[in-house]
Amino acid sequence: MEQNLPEPQAALPPLRPEPPKPKRQFGQWFLLVAAVIALAAAIVFLVLRFIDPPAQPGADTVERNQTPGLDGVIAENMPPEQLVLADCLRGFKSPLDPQTVVTCESSHNAQLIGSFDVEEGADAEYPGPEELLAHSEDLCKSVALDPSAGIDSTWTYHFSRPSKGTWAEGDRTITCFLSLSEGNIRTSLLPATDSDSADSNSADASKSSTPEAKEPQDQNSGNSN
Repeated sequence: MEQNLPEPQAALPPLRPEPPKPKRQFGQWFLLVAAVIALAAAIVFLVLRFIDPPAQPGADTVERNQTPGLDGVIAENMPPEQLVLADCLRGFKSPLDPQTVVTCESSHNAQLIGSFDVEEGADAEYPGPEELLAHSEDLCKSVALDPSAGIDSTWTYHFSRPSKGTWAEGDRTITCFLSLSEGNIRTSLLPATDSDSADSNSADASKSSTPEAKEPQDQNSGNSN
């Protein structure tokens, strides 16, 4: 009986689990690269914004109301550079301020009566504030006004002109205004033919038709430094 028993076998070593395979690092590298790109884009955006800031809302073009209501308002907060010849202005204080443009039949206290370009080349040197001031006075007083408008000494000339800084940027424009010291009017200061033509008060405009005994006053309100 004992001869039929199986022979004893050697003990097998215990099974050991295989070590886990290392996980791929592709996902982590992708996230790292994406984070670096996002950080670089944010830095570039901030640098560009600092160097070239977005335009201010005031620089946007102001729309003109083609069918003004009973108040006569055509546009409010109109930047000076967007004004056009014969614009009548309500609440005018300085040619450098944003203006309220109204119809000339409605109440207003000032009007843009002329705009001129100084005949100097792009490379011409700045002539100086005193010379530009005298030139501005001569040009503004050359504008032909409507004798029936009743211009007298209660009116004041204002003009904007290039400063040394804007001259270097190519500015050569002199803009002329007439304003009332007190009160308002409801008519244009320009002859009807001049009000309808944006080119009528060019550098060749005729001498003012204002009575010599009651000329408007001069007021230096230009841009010169």
